[in-house]
Amino acid sequence: MRRSLTRSYIVVPLAKVSPSMTGGRITSWLQPVGSYVNCYDLLYEFDAQGVTDDDAKSAIKMEIECCDEGYLAVVFDPMSTGTESVSLGHSTTPLDAACRPMLAPDTPVALLCETEDEMYKVQAEFQALHEVKPKIMTWHAYLRDPRPSDGSCCS
Repeated sequence: MRRSLTRSYIVVPLAKVSPSMTGGRITSWLQPVGSYVNCYDLLYEFDAQGVTDDDAKSAIKMEIECCDEGYLAVVFDPMSTGTESVSLGHSTTPLDAACRPMLAPDTPVALLCETEDEMYKVQAEFQALHEVKPKIMTWHAYLRDPRPSDGSCCS
């Protein structure tokens, strides 16, 4: 049975700050999860790559301001897996940028909700989605040709 989140949220993408931008890496969230974010509040810091022709291989540090308002309900953490892939706590400490994966522009990084009730509902639904344990297919691998590549019969 497939479950999906209600549509009472706004997806916050990794900002594409120029047409040539190739990727970005969030280094710090400036607002805690659960807080109300106003329009023009600084939301996160990130390293942007490919913003200009001169920085194609290096990153430029930038701050992004929110262009909408609402409660910061969910922050996606690309370094975690499973139920840990969502930060429902407060995280404003800088992340080890060297360990963070480079994300494509417009990749969803957070969810905003208009009301506090919607925020709690989205958090609960999102947590429930991640509590579902996926079925893991068991794979069997067999040695196709057990002979060594030198043609001998022994290893």
